Amino acid sequence: MATPSETNGPGIHSVVPAETAGRETITRYQAQFRAAAYACLQILSGKEIDRVYCDYHDDYVCREKKGSLRVYHFYQVKTKGKLNYQWGKPEVLGLPKRGKANADQIAKSFAGKLMMHTVRFKNACGNVVFLTNVYLDDELAEVSAALAKGDLTHEVLKEFMQHYNEAFMEGESLDADEIKLRVGKLRLTPGVPYLHPHSEEFEALAREAIFRYSEIDLQHSESQEIINSLVALVHKKSSSKLIVDLAEEEMDDSVGVGISDLLEILSISKGAYEHLLSGGDPAAVKSASIIQRKLSKAGADTDLIEYSSKWKVMWDVWLRDKRHTIPEYDLNMLLDDLNSIQNRWSGGQVKFSDLRNEIDALWNKIKSADFAGTLSQDLLVGGVLSALVRNEAQ
Repeated sequence: MATPSETNGPGIHSVVPAETAGRETITRYQAQFRAAAYACLQILSGKEIDRVYCDYHDDYVCREKKGSLRVYHFYQVKTKGKLNYQWGKPEVLGLPKRGKANADQIAKSFAGKLMMHTVRFKNACGNVVFLTNVYLDDELAEVSAALAKGDLTHEVLKEFMQHYNEAFMEGESLDADEIKLRVGKLRLTPGVPYLHPHSEEFEALAREAIFRYSEIDLQHSESQEIINSLVALVHKKSSSKLIVDLAEEEMDDSVGVGISDLLEILSISKGAYEHLLSGGDPAAVKSASIIQRKLSKAGADTDLIEYSSKWKVMWDVWLRDKRHTIPEYDLNMLLDDLNSIQNRWSGGQVKFSDLRNEIDALWNKIKSADFAGTLSQDLLVGGVLSALVRNEAQ
């Protein structure tokens, strides 16, 4: 009996596809989403980067806080399937290997498109970064190293700067110092491992970053779930419909990823985090994560977690205020008692449900002391949680 392929023609696997651009496009976008997702994890540090915009003005944009100002760093992701490929200055900078440079080619190059951010955003533009999974040829590698050092004397960079006004300014002219300032924002970053298709390094690097910022030591299945959720969120933000007349806050939510999104993915209480942050905790995500993990495991609900986080903050404030007014011996004994309760709780000798009994016993022990007038049982709960965070974060 004849098979379908014998009667109807060749099977699908035996004919080379005429078009594979769609599959290559998907791979390229996946690399872009991974790069943006990895950048989002910087938000967990609570330091400079507070929002990442997805496929908005460029492949992704990181917003940095500088006091009351905001600076934007623009990233363009370019990948190649052939891993021994090397980018050269014609593709990246629009400069020919030999012969006279053309301003139009410079403007259309990867670096040229990045340079437009220095024109449109002026001083609000931070670095403009070319990210790739492959490498640069020798000449372009020299350029990259020079840019990283802030050295703009390389001949290739001089040639690029000579055409800045013609390529980007549309009749207006900048002086040499301003051009140097703007071109000096360019960064060329080759060999980024997590941009490779099906890279296993992405998950490892992302898991390491999550642990560094939150103390959550994820199992393999947990890390996969969280990282997949983060990449899916970036995909969603990258695909959202842009509406021109949206307010700034609405646009931030539509195309940007912020701390609230990450707390939700990590299952950390936003209320607990905000209590810790408002209390001046420099590692609010890490503290919230430790409290959430410990209390959730003990069966606490969200309200109790937020209550506990609030009193942890109040204890830290109390301790900062009283550290130099309470006799050192009394303070050290109190801290030692709180640490002992925390150790018994963490070690399993005391159940969470019995923690209040431990606090009541400590209160009865110290309530007649002179320094107890500014204390309460709630503050002592905060003291136990402060000891927990301190010990877990070591």
